[in-house]
Amino acid sequence: MALAAVGGINDGEVEKEDFLAAYGTFELDPSSQAFTTKTPMWFASMTKFVTSVAVLQCIDRGLFGLESSDDVDRLLPEWSQPQILAGFEDGQPELQNAKEKITAGRLISHTSGLAYDFHPGLLLKWRQSRGEGPRAMRGTIPDVFTTPLLFEPGTGWDYGPGHDVAGLMVARANNCTLEEYMRENIFDVLGMDDTTFEPRAHHDVAARLPPMVGRPLPDEPLSDEIASLNSTRNLMLDHKDQYGSGGLFSTAEDYLKLLKSILRNDGQILKPETVDTLFVSTMSPSSDAALNITLANPAMAAAMIPGEPIVGSPGAGEWTHGLLGLIGLISKEGGLQAGWTQWGGAPNLKWWIDRKGNSCGIFATQLSPPGEKRHQPMTHLFQQEMAKRYRRP
Repeated sequence: MALAAVGGINDGEVEKEDFLAAYGTFELDPSSQAFTTKTPMWFASMTKFVTSVAVLQCIDRGLFGLESSDDVDRLLPEWSQPQILAGFEDGQPELQNAKEKITAGRLISHTSGLAYDFHPGLLLKWRQSRGEGPRAMRGTIPDVFTTPLLFEPGTGWDYGPGHDVAGLMVARANNCTLEEYMRENIFDVLGMDDTTFEPRAHHDVAARLPPMVGRPLPDEPLSDEIASLNSTRNLMLDHKDQYGSGGLFSTAEDYLKLLKSILRNDGQILKPETVDTLFVSTMSPSSDAALNITLANPAMAAAMIPGEPIVGSPGAGEWTHGLLGLIGLISKEGGLQAGWTQWGGAPNLKWWIDRKGNSCGIFATQLSPPGEKRHQPMTHLFQQEMAKRYRRP
């Protein structure tokens, strides 16, 4: 695993030194090469944060609007007339024309109505009614994600491919690939040289990747767990499109550079006034309610808020969602301060930015299964130590 964190700086203050640490080896064999903070990894859903930043840059530059459905009609015509999957009648899907519209803001806050088709539920049943299996990440973005919505845009919350569609919006608005856009406007600006959607072509990243490792779940072979996550990683290595929800490969040191730029509001990536909007909720009351139902599900909570009590249980936190990720609404004693934002990735990675507490950081592994519990206390110990180390006097 690799850990990286840093604090903000006040006017006239000497820049604080980054905290960088890594533990373990590539394989269970202790004689294999050591993990470092420069070790490339598949960052999975940690990609969403970077895609959200790219979307907000385009909004800063006037290329499209955060809440403009007209811009979605112009740049994403495949999603301009969405339908809602209301249920099934005699095994056939019932589709209704949506009354609300998809917007860039709804795409990056998981309130568009789009969902992944590999989760059990209505969308998987819709695929099966067409004689199909899950197709997410197995084709181009328009090919695999022009699916029915699960709710009226803006009225619910469901973890889904909104960032894939939003990344396509960025690419089309700039007449380039998402990789080309991010390299020019984010990666090269901050010196994120080992971050890419193209690990086989860029800096030999693919050849430097560690294998996935894992701890077994009860009654499930360890090899099956690792194979499942590896198969998804392989889809990203040999991708059909540049998926803004999960396609990036990066390092702890690279990723920290972007977190740090947002924490310090240094103007390199986003306008200062835009950064101020990243730590406030974008949710309607009904979307917040749907999010909290999700976080009350033990399986979903284990992956989305690892190590935290599920919503509705004793000691549980309170959560909402913003333009970058989840927002914690209750301060942790000796830890992160209310208003911090965070997200994670399937191989047990996690980032946070805590502006009030003056820290940001990343905890990165290539560990299976998602939400693996035995390591989770380490993420909280790391956050507590960094909150203490970088707290302003």
